[in-house]
Amino acid sequence: MGKARAVLADTGTVVLDGAPGSGRTSAARVLLRECRRDSGVFHELLPDEEDELALHDPALVGTGDQLLLDLSAADERQWSAAQADLPALRKAVHEQRAHLVVVMPRGGTLDPDLQYYRVTIQPPPGRQVLRRHLRMHGMSYEHYMRPDVTVEEFVGLDRPMREIADFADLVRRARETARPNEGFAHWCATALRARNDRRREVAARVTELREAPQRALLIAVSMLHGAHADVIHRAAQFLLRTLRSPSDGVPLLQHKDLAERLAEISADTEPSGHVRFVELDYDSAVRAHFWDHMPDLRPHLGTWVSNVVDLNDPHVVPAVRDGLVARLAGQYLRTGRGDGLAHLAERWSTEATSRARLEAAVHALTCGLEDPSLGREFRARIYQWCVHRRLRGEFAQVLVRICADVLAASHPDQALLRLYYLARRERDPAQPALEALVGLMAGSRRLRRRLLDRLARSGLPLSDIHIFLRASDPVPLTDSSDTTRALVEENEVQHSLTTCWHAVLAELPRAAWQPHVARWLHRAADGTGHRGELLLDLLVSSAQRCGERRGEVFAALYASARDAERTAPQGPARSAETTELLLHKISVVQGLRSADPPPASAKGTRP
Repeated sequence: MGKARAVLADTGTVVLDGAPGSGRTSAARVLLRECRRDSGVFHELLPDEEDELALHDPALVGTGDQLLLDLSAADERQWSAAQADLPALRKAVHEQRAHLVVVMPRGGTLDPDLQYYRVTIQPPPGRQVLRRHLRMHGMSYEHYMRPDVTVEEFVGLDRPMREIADFADLVRRARETARPNEGFAHWCATALRARNDRRREVAARVTELREAPQRALLIAVSMLHGAHADVIHRAAQFLLRTLRSPSDGVPLLQHKDLAERLAEISADTEPSGHVRFVELDYDSAVRAHFWDHMPDLRPHLGTWVSNVVDLNDPHVVPAVRDGLVARLAGQYLRTGRGDGLAHLAERWSTEATSRARLEAAVHALTCGLEDPSLGREFRARIYQWCVHRRLRGEFAQVLVRICADVLAASHPDQALLRLYYLARRERDPAQPALEALVGLMAGSRRLRRRLLDRLARSGLPLSDIHIFLRASDPVPLTDSSDTTRALVEENEVQHSLTTCWHAVLAELPRAAWQPHVARWLHRAADGTGHRGELLLDLLVSSAQRCGERRGEVFAALYASARDAERTAPQGPARSAETTELLLHKISVVQGLRSADPPPASAKGTRP
């Protein structure tokens, strides 16, 4: 790890090799986390996805970005194609003072010119990793340093880092449910037993529990494990009603109480009132059993979960709702049914929506995006929703949340594109998609550049013109604090800005664009020098392209500049100089004056 850190710091690039389970992908993320600066964003590169830029495209890299290229699961063709693009990618990384970590496939052949960047990650000793996890879970030194037979048995085998982390979490959970006289050895033994396959044990137990209320309670405890007894009781009743199970007709006082019913399913109520199974991790085995062996139950579970998250109960806190949704999502994802989970999230967002159901939809899609096997499928599905589907109810709001809060954290380019399409179709006066798009651009020059390019190539319908006016803030366009030149000084950005401003001036009335032009004029007057003049040049060039209407547009620009003097932060005198410079540039393109700058004596003179 130390060598990888040194190579990355020295060259901006490191290629990590190592056996599966050695911690190489975690090491890659840690290295990039350590490189985080005030500028730049984290970006996981996905070269095989259709809406991603090619690895050799310089637009992929922004100043100070942290780039992860995880090819640990790539086949020979994918690895060969990536290596062919790495020189161009490394060049862009160097120029932008960014950092790139590549995780190569095990056994892959590395080109000779990349060997210098290769570092092999070796797995740390399993015992040390386990102790570190236990310490992070709050266990005392006296506990995890004590010799233990179960620990020795577990760490005696070479295990992937993820397995060790999972075992440590089981030990934590065993400690939380243990009796006061049960110590570290008991926690570890309980955790090891929980790793065993319990499907036959659960199947036998379900066979014994023949009554619908018993099975409803079993399912409720497994899906709401650790929730308060009041929530468990009401959730079990909801499930019976959802499945239309007939009432037993027994008087209320003759019913078994909740304690007796919980004992029948090997569950217990803690002193705090929260319910758990007696055996550790029994809940996951119960969920898997009913999902796998009662397929007709699956569609009803989605309806039931939406009713439970809507419960008006002080014990139904966000953590309980999120846990319930995550456990249901886990069954869809475990069995490769991403389409079913996606459909469920869409249904929760469109049918009898509530704030709790919308949060549930967001959390369900988050689980799908974060799944290692189905994440790509969910990203593609969200793209289709944003671009092509007619979005009903509050589903657009859910997609905005997913793109801005989840997808943007690791795949900002994909989030940008999806928010752009949502903003184009937006009907909400509050414009949440546009606000999220603007917020995403605010942290990245590269993303602003990419959106401007996208807008310039879109044909600029009215919806895109309004997006451009929000994306054309002159302050980030002229800011060069983190780089050698500002965005407005780049030829490609100038082309995009001119194309977009031409559409604005040609299609919108002056009242619609005058406030935005005023912001550009105020920025040009506040001492930005050459970059401020460029703003004026771009406005004049855009007006010049208006054909027969250019005289009318020039006049409107000049009138807007005169109006902007009254609201200039720097005061009217300084703004008047900018107005004179704008008039001079207009006169030059009309052939009325030479290209020489206006003489100082002319400043303040009005035609």
